[in-house]
Amino acid sequence: MSNNSIRTLVVIDPAIKDFHVLVKRISEGIIPQAEAIILQPNRKEVEQITCAIQKFIQISDIHIISQASPGCLYLGNSCLSVHNFNYYRAQLKNWSVSNIFLYGTNLGAEEIGKKFILRLYKATGANISTLFSTWGIDTQVGIGIWNTIKYTSIKPELVALTT
Repeated sequence: MSNNSIRTLVVIDPAIKDFHVLVKRISEGIIPQAEAIILQPNRKEVEQITCAIQKFIQISDIHIISQASPGCLYLGNSCLSVHNFNYYRAQLKNWSVSNIFLYGTNLGAEEIGKKFILRLYKATGANISTLFSTWGIDTQVGIGIWNTIKYTSIKPELVALTT
């Protein structure tokens, strides 16, 4: 697939269990016009995402599949949080996409999580969707309640990743 035909970037933290299965499903076309990248730990993870966005000029959606806690998105061996957000702000402003989907459970929970989501929204201008709860079941990609700046539903192709 050429760089011009990629519309969705799926960023996967290698700490995610069975991440290679997700990569395989994405390469098989489970999400149309998508490209998956696996973060390289200890290699400026936010910068890796920024470079990938710039490489694929038609990107409209980013999906970041990683672990999280309220207000903190774990990326490789680093994190993006309310505490270090200003350090990454210049890079985040270059994320010229319409939608950012964050799969780290409870990232947007509590006041600190809301603050993180608001900062990300202000820096990128994108609609931000974050996995808020898992309904008491195992966390899997595409399962859960989505809490967003602009409420959205789970896209059908994302539900397919869990089957």
